Amino acid sequence: MMRYVLSLLLALYLPFASANTGTDVQKEIAAFYTYYLNEFGKTPPDELIKTKTMQQWASKKLLARMAVIYDMPEQELLGSDYFTYCQDYDPAWIARLNVSPAKPDGDSMKLDVSLGIENNKAKHLQVWTRKEEGKWKIWRVVDAGNHYEQKLD
Repeated sequence: MMRYVLSLLLALYLPFASANTGTDVQKEIAAFYTYYLNEFGKTPPDELIKTKTMQQWASKKLLARMAVIYDMPEQELLGSDYFTYCQDYDPAWIARLNVSPAKPDGDSMKLDVSLGIENNKAKHLQVWTRKEEGKWKIWRVVDAGNHYEQKLD
């Protein structure tokens, strides 16, 4: 009987735990993109990825791979900014940032991110986060609208 009660309580709790995690990750990624988009035009990406602030939102492995690529002479592996898939960005577009609640995807949480861009259009990204050092950190970003991913391996 006790096992039945515990199973029932766990079954009732799990959807709420997952929803809270999804909402928490959503808030973190919205905060990241608000920060990143404000810095995008002020700080070159090769310097931005080395900041303490970036380390709180992006995985160590991702930042390390990006640093190696940026240190290559005449680096042309990144056709656009990895986190936005844009060449440049106007901070006025930040008001149109939209981040969905995160959904489980294996050991990751996946979110849809919509960035406002020129001509009142939007860029659709998909962002994956994983737990690292107790925080959900970005490890993969895909340009979902154009079905394109910059491989950093």
